[in-house]
Amino acid sequence: MPLVMKNNLRLLMAKKGVRTMVELEEKSGVSRQVLDRMDKNKSKRLDFDSIAKLCMFFGCEIGDLLYLAEEGEE
Repeated sequence: MPLVMKNNLRLLMAKKGVRTMVELEEKSGVSRQVLDRMDKNKSKRLDFDSIAKLCMFFGCEIGDLLYLAEEGEE
């Protein structure tokens, strides 16, 4: 099976106590559209600025936010 990019956005939000995408948008500075696509694993591409903002907000490394998984695997 091919590998696809997945994310731990909801897990990191829970650890940080962020309940909604609106709250995450306000606190991280990443647009709601980008966050919604990430949340649904529908992102085709992410810019470095968005990844950096999220990593800075969550206090994490890129590998804590993004990972590769086989297609169809959670």
